[in-house]
Amino acid sequence: MKKHQNPAEWNTNQLKDNWLYWVEELSEETGHVVPAKRIILQTESDPEAMFIFQSWQNMRPEERVKSWKKLLSITQREAENPLPACVQCGECCRRGSPTLYMEDLELLKTEKIPWNQLVTLRRGEPVRHPASGKTFFLVDERIKLREKPGTNTCVFLNETSDVCTCTIYENRPLQCRAQACWDLTAYEQLKDQVYLTRRDIFAEVDVLLDIIIEHDKRCGFEKLHFLFQQLERNRDVANQILDLVAYESHFRNFVGQQLNIPEEIYDLVFGRSFETLISLFGCKIKISGDTRYLEVIGTVEEDPKKR
Repeated sequence: MKKHQNPAEWNTNQLKDNWLYWVEELSEETGHVVPAKRIILQTESDPEAMFIFQSWQNMRPEERVKSWKKLLSITQREAENPLPACVQCGECCRRGSPTLYMEDLELLKTEKIPWNQLVTLRRGEPVRHPASGKTFFLVDERIKLREKPGTNTCVFLNETSDVCTCTIYENRPLQCRAQACWDLTAYEQLKDQVYLTRRDIFAEVDVLLDIIIEHDKRCGFEKLHFLFQQLERNRDVANQILDLVAYESHFRNFVGQQLNIPEEIYDLVFGRSFETLISLFGCKIKISGDTRYLEVIGTVEEDPKKR
């Protein structure tokens, strides 16, 4: 337990703290199939659990021990029998923003999903798996909704109250409509759907497609991977990495300005910049005066071909 081992000695706050700690452990045991917040919401709405929380302070020590065991039993039952309905806990939205499919293209054409809230994940880019949290490298391109800075939370999740809401719920993408933390069947069937790509979005803008192809050719993630693999054996490669990062930044800014591409959709047109992703390779760029240098802050990712 988190604090005291004996429930008979807990006050109401200690009961809640230890219960929440236990719920987190229970959720981890289920592989996060049932989010902790869903278990909490379902348990707290149970009449017997409500009575335990409300009456705890006035219970005798022996009653508290029995009530604690009863509360654990109720919680276990709720975890094993999630309600077949969304309780607006927001956990699906916090694990990562949705990937878009061809079926979602109409939402973009009609601007029901703003283009400035889209980002391209390019082939070879390091990304985090939403379930395991592990980093892997994409074998093909993805288009996703943005996430809130510094988090994995979808930018359209409204968390201003206890009940979470989606600000584009009526026009949410296919993956969002398929997600159900109580039943993964519909979500797993998405593997048969076709992913949306920049070629689909910009199909009628040949010059932009040519630029995208050239950017991927000159600034592909394969080049960055190769240099970081060399960096582990030869620190002199650091300058080549800095040059490539600077060139990629120059390419997107120069071309964007020449073609009058709004800066707010650069991450859709060109994908996320090398400079914003370099930390995923265990490094960061430091600036001292006019000098830029590469600082290793962690473990460099392994060869994506091994994934």
